[in-house]
Amino acid sequence: MSTVCLALLLATNARGAEPLGSIPNPRVKNGTWVTDTSATLDPKIVALLNERAAAFERDTTSEIAIVVIRSLDGVTIEEAAVKLFQMWGIGKKNRDNGLLFLWSTGDRRVRVEVGYGLEGALPDGKVGAILDQYVIPRFRANQFDQGVLDGVDALIAAARNEPLALASPSTESYDGESEGWPIWLQALGLTPFGIASLVGFRKWRRRRPRRCPQCQTRMTRLDEAADDEQLSKGELAEERVGSVDYDVWQCPSCAHHFTLRYPRWLSQYDSCPQCHHRTRQSTTETVEPATTSGEGTARVTEICGFCTYKNEFTKTLPRLSESSSSSSSSGGGGSSSSFGGGSSGGGGASRSY
Repeated sequence: MSTVCLALLLATNARGAEPLGSIPNPRVKNGTWVTDTSATLDPKIVALLNERAAAFERDTTSEIAIVVIRSLDGVTIEEAAVKLFQMWGIGKKNRDNGLLFLWSTGDRRVRVEVGYGLEGALPDGKVGAILDQYVIPRFRANQFDQGVLDGVDALIAAARNEPLALASPSTESYDGESEGWPIWLQALGLTPFGIASLVGFRKWRRRRPRRCPQCQTRMTRLDEAADDEQLSKGELAEERVGSVDYDVWQCPSCAHHFTLRYPRWLSQYDSCPQCHHRTRQSTTETVEPATTSGEGTARVTEICGFCTYKNEFTKTLPRLSESSSSSSSSGGGGSSSSFGGGSSGGGGASRSY
């Protein structure tokens, strides 16, 4: 009996799963931007999302697809997002300015996939922060329509380089210890009030009074102009590009001083292999887009904002799946338009709720 029950359960799960090739491309199906095979979203929200996406493409040429499915068909949401992005070619060819908002309702997983051309405006950390602030709290409160709408609005604003309110309690580490967004914080699902309280606590912890370890006199935190005199040229370069902030504390009695390092979480810069300062920036330019018949190539340029380090290399873009053509033809009727042929290299962020 247990074997029969297991077989029935597996059959039920299989029926709920959706092979990626069967997910209709909204641009091919009816010239829109939203596919909801799970029928979860309210039609009014779908209409609003289509309006937002159409205006985004009209004003910037960038493209965003919003996809809601029941199941991931046995693959990870990261794999599904990359494959779907490449199958449809979201974003304009040679600009790679596409975004994919993918939500699997049955797996309770959300992924935002970012095209090469938008990775500067939407680095992985910023995408994760948008999901943490605008999407996941709504989803945990069962406000799914509002969560999708708020998330898409925030992504579009960030892609346009518009001001975006982001609570960033993890934009700095304490005493040189890099923390990132704590897993326990995600698990607790803090409210906006709780996050604001945590931001205040971290600011207090950074600026709280300190005693000199040598003479126990209360130390002074130097202002920006004064602490620059105590920093190395490399540290000044990190502050100039905004990847790291430094505080210098000095004892007024014995002149003992020390420096605390606070790396920024949402930064486009990482560690340079030559000078080891966080001043290396990478840019990616598509040379030859991938197609269904062959792989593509992209040129990656790495430049350090402090030392003489510069590195250029070519990386391979994965070949597009043949199922993209069958997916396009399965839409039937409606508009014959499609996405513009953009590519993604796996940038973005995923969350569970």
